[in-house]
Amino acid sequence: MDLSSLLLDLVPLLVFVVLDGMGNVRYAVIGAVLAAVFELVYSHFMLGGVDTFSLIFAAFILVFAGLSYRFNNPIFFKFKPVAIGIITALVLLVTSALSQPALLSMADRYAQMLPDQMQSMLGDANVRQLFARMNLYLGFALLLHAAATTWAALHLSRWWWFAISGPGFYIAVLFTGLVAQL
Repeated sequence: MDLSSLLLDLVPLLVFVVLDGMGNVRYAVIGAVLAAVFELVYSHFMLGGVDTFSLIFAAFILVFAGLSYRFNNPIFFKFKPVAIGIITALVLLVTSALSQPALLSMADRYAQMLPDQMQSMLGDANVRQLFARMNLYLGFALLLHAAATTWAALHLSRWWWFAISGPGFYIAVLFTGLVAQL
């Protein structure tokens, strides 16, 4: 995944924040859904397909946007990153508790898509331990991020919510990666 793909994930949130700032929740959620559709179309044509994670992300946008549209309240949409974060955190924590870290399983499953040098690194016991630690730490980091996003949705402006829920997620992942290497 390159930087443009990461930034593209922020587009539906950004569209929502901008349009919600103009005072119409329904236009904001319709804009976010259209941005998510654009992301799927872009992935299909530019990257050669749409991965499962993008489809799940789009489905969550559709569900939470639908709730916001139906009740004319932006709070439902603002809880989309919270739901995704909690579900992902639980998967990571449960797989860590079962000594079968999801991050390690995914790395093994998609190893053939990695360059040869990275494939050989996955056989290194130290790298595998790093993935296992990252799996556990990321589970806790995502719970903290979900809590921060919830607080931002309830108490802060839409722009602070955007900063915490979108870019804040990538900062949490980066920080977790750094801590896991210690």
